[in-house]
Amino acid sequence: MSDPFELGVLYTEHRAAAARTPLASLWSYESSERSCGSLDPRHQYWLHRSDPLLNTILPGTLVSIVINLGDRWATGRSLPASSLIPPLSVFGPFTRPQFLRVGRHVRALGVVLPSLLTRDVFGVPAPDLVNRIIALDDVWPRDEVDRLHGALVDRPLPDGLSIVRDSLLRRLHPAAHLPTIERAAVRLLTTRRGSVSIDAISEHCGVSRQWLGRRFGAATGVPPKLFARIVRFQRLVHSLLATDVSGWAGVAAEAGFYDQAHMINDFRGFAGAPPTTFFQPHDDTIAPERIQVRGRPSEWLR
Repeated sequence: MSDPFELGVLYTEHRAAAARTPLASLWSYESSERSCGSLDPRHQYWLHRSDPLLNTILPGTLVSIVINLGDRWATGRSLPASSLIPPLSVFGPFTRPQFLRVGRHVRALGVVLPSLLTRDVFGVPAPDLVNRIIALDDVWPRDEVDRLHGALVDRPLPDGLSIVRDSLLRRLHPAAHLPTIERAAVRLLTTRRGSVSIDAISEHCGVSRQWLGRRFGAATGVPPKLFARIVRFQRLVHSLLATDVSGWAGVAAEAGFYDQAHMINDFRGFAGAPPTTFFQPHDDTIAPERIQVRGRPSEWLR
């Protein structure tokens, strides 16, 4: 019998399928044992069932189509507070953390796109999706969603991703690729990883700070200053995951924070807990002595 602590989820980022498209990424989740063969560390990660990254929707600026072909997912920490997530759903930009329960059998895929494309793809403004998860058939015709689901059920996940990607790309208007001030601002914020002032962005784009704030918020769903903080937070999460906990003090300056206290406060604001608490396994059945805060977060469960 398999050790229950060796059962988890394999995350794969399908970079080749997203190349040369306006999409941010394509990914898949699949139940897997720890000894799931040789993984490519550039785009594959094995997540323990208690891993907080598997159990939390962290703040982000992107929008995702999520197709769940396994057990139902839910939000909420407890059963009374849970809300089931539609099998074919749209996850909007999130500005606050949301607890996620993924079910025992995991088989899912996702297509991630910039929030600037929300109106083109879904026909609704980006602000309408902020901090929300809605059914895909709320924004796409039900018969089209049913056909899409039927085409995915028995296919390998990479093939299914290609089908969803192509369905999404067909909805994009040619003008969606043309440069705009909003796209220039998002590009600058993203390439600078949030470490740029709003005044600098306004000057770069040749518009007033007030004009930028109105247009940027309407296009992305998030005000530019908050967008910058979320981008910086996302960079911080990746940096902390890749760094031994003994070296976290040095991460603060690299990620654009004044000092370590500033970094911890910002992380707590977006994740709901300081990093040394958040990255510990989220599972009450794990004995405390199995958790040792040493090395990188992936090594804390012994």
